[in-house]
Amino acid sequence: MLKVVVEMINEDTVNQAIFDYADEKYGKRSKELFQRYLDEFPEKDAELPEEKWRNNFLAYLFFEKVLPETGMTIAEEFAKNTPDLSPEMKENVLRMKNIIRSRFIVISKKDLFLNIKDMETKEVYKVKLHAPSPVYPNAVLTGRIHPFGDHYRFAGVFFMSTSPLLLDSDILMSAFENDGLKKIESILLRKGSSLQSIMNKYPAHWIDWMCEHYGLKERLKKEKIQGIENKIIDDLPQIVSKLPEKSKEALAFCIKQGGVVKYGQLKEYDDDMDFFWKEGKPVSTIGMLRQKGLIVVGKMVFGDRQFKVVFIPVEIREGLKSVLRGYEG
Repeated sequence: MLKVVVEMINEDTVNQAIFDYADEKYGKRSKELFQRYLDEFPEKDAELPEEKWRNNFLAYLFFEKVLPETGMTIAEEFAKNTPDLSPEMKENVLRMKNIIRSRFIVISKKDLFLNIKDMETKEVYKVKLHAPSPVYPNAVLTGRIHPFGDHYRFAGVFFMSTSPLLLDSDILMSAFENDGLKKIESILLRKGSSLQSIMNKYPAHWIDWMCEHYGLKERLKKEKIQGIENKIIDDLPQIVSKLPEKSKEALAFCIKQGGVVKYGQLKEYDDDMDFFWKEGKPVSTIGMLRQKGLIVVGKMVFGDRQFKVVFIPVEIREGLKSVLRGYEG
């Protein structure tokens, strides 16, 4: 059994680790494999620069092609023969062969994440880029994606174009949602801002959905906000105990920083927040805390500049210090 020892393989390094494994085991047979499987390569006739074409062929060979002699893809072999992989990473690698080929239109972009829609099936996928890229809404991408954890990743992009004639309704809705979310995240906060004063500036549907989550039946917005505040304060230990570990970790970090943290300091935590909270959609680490009213994202003045911050309402800071005491993640 071929053994490749790789320390701390993560999402950023796993592709290179698979390539290294393939090179070590199959490098001397590369010409043979190329000749044997070239005709099966779906993009064999694509007119691409030589290096890009070769990289796409290798991605097909490593991630998709089941080799008759092993009954596995090379990526699956790698997962089986690499004991240093975490169970989560192993599962991610095993799912790489579930490739989706299509033309996709970019609906929205946030940091390294794109929401793209399959122009044939109309299915929408959340895809993470490998690195910053000049890809923007309304771009049309022809390529492949595969599942990876709670999102997808590109397994090759062959062509990219932008057409001003394309006017997708999801792009328009995304633009509307982004504008609404930006307005909420521009709420000006003070060091002593109360949860009530903040929620008074929230749109009605956010308040309604928080009430639904906490099982509250009040009718007027003022009563709903008071009910939400009471619920959070009274049931704080139970609310925190049900959070995922990653959300507890983020909350503890904010508390240790005094309850106010510049947004960029939480870049390790996913904050995929929507203006409309979509039922059934997985909630991000920071998004979950926002929906429960445990943190707020807004703007705060430091010196002569405004910064985007994550803010823990003053009413629950002391309670959180007690609940999270000794928490180290």
